Amino acid sequence: MAEGLPPFDPQWLAAEQMMGGRVVIEADSIEKTREKFVGIFAGLAPFIPPPTDAVRSEDVQLTPTQRVRIYTPAGETKPLPVGLYIHSGGWFTGSVEGEDHLCRTIAEKSRVILFSPDYRLAPENPYPAGLNDVCAAYEFMNAKAAEYGGDQKRKLVMGGSAGGNLAACVALKYSSNEELKPTGLVSACMASCDPLALPSDYKSRYTPERYSDAPMIGNSIMQQAREWLKVPQPEDPLYSPLLHPDIKLLPKTYIAACTKDPTHQESVFFSEECQKQGVDTDLVEWVGWPHFFWVIPVLPKSAEFLDVWCKKLKAMAGS
Repeated sequence: MAEGLPPFDPQWLAAEQMMGGRVVIEADSIEKTREKFVGIFAGLAPFIPPPTDAVRSEDVQLTPTQRVRIYTPAGETKPLPVGLYIHSGGWFTGSVEGEDHLCRTIAEKSRVILFSPDYRLAPENPYPAGLNDVCAAYEFMNAKAAEYGGDQKRKLVMGGSAGGNLAACVALKYSSNEELKPTGLVSACMASCDPLALPSDYKSRYTPERYSDAPMIGNSIMQQAREWLKVPQPEDPLYSPLLHPDIKLLPKTYIAACTKDPTHQESVFFSEECQKQGVDTDLVEWVGWPHFFWVIPVLPKSAEFLDVWCKKLKAMAGS
C-alpha cells in the first residue's frame, strides 16, 4: 500500500484477479500506448450490455471531420436538460464508441439529452485543437437544443479524466457568457493543473509518488500525455483550470475523486479552489478505487458511481 493512502477496496482487488492481474499503462510510444488503451476497452466489450430502446442515438456531422452522437431518453414529451459529455483518453486517445455504454446509462437515468462529440487528438493535433472541437460541440448543443427536444436554459457539461479536464475548461470558458453559461458541471478524475504551474500552497502538498501502486494509469503516462498535448504555457487556464480567473463564476459543480488514482490530488485541489471562491461544490472521494473504474460495467461500485453522477445532474438541472 502506498504510504498514507487507504488500501484498495476488496471489490477492486477481486476484479483485478478476474481480469488476470493489475493493468498499469506507463509511458511508451504513441502507437504502443494507444494499442494498450484500445486493448483495455476491447477486453471490456464482452461485459457491456447491448443497447436497448430506452435511449435512442443519432450521429450528426458538425463538420466533415467532426461528429457528435446525440442520446435521447425515450418516452419523454416535455423538454429535457441537455448535456455535453466529453470522452476520456488523456487527450491522445479515446472515442465516442468507447464510452457509448456510459452515455446511454447516464442519459436514461438522469433524463438528460447527451451530446457526445469526437474531438481531435494529440500529438497529431496539438492544443487547443481538441478544446476548440468540444467548444464547437457545446455551442452546437446550445443552438440546437430545442430541435432535439431539449431545454436550452438547462445546459450541463461533464466528463472524466481528460474529459473531466475539458469539461471544466468548457464550463469556465462560457461561465461569463449569459447565453452560453452552463447550469452544472460534473468532472471526475480530472487533471486540473500542470504540476509545473501549481500554486505554492498546492505544490507543497502535491505528492505524486504516493500513487506509485495505482492501477490503470501511472504517473509517467500522465506526464507523457501532457507532453503530447504540446501546450505552450503550462499556466494556460484553459488547460490548467485550477488557475482560471473566473472559477467563482462556475455553476453547481460535482467533483469525483478516486483515492487510488494519480489525478486524486488534482481533483481535490480543484474542489478546494471552487469552494474557496464560493462555488456550490460537492466533492465525493471514492476510497480504494482507481482511475475511471466505472467504465467496467460488471462492478457493483460502477453502478453506484453512475447513480451518484445522475443524481447530481438531476439536482443541477432542477429535475
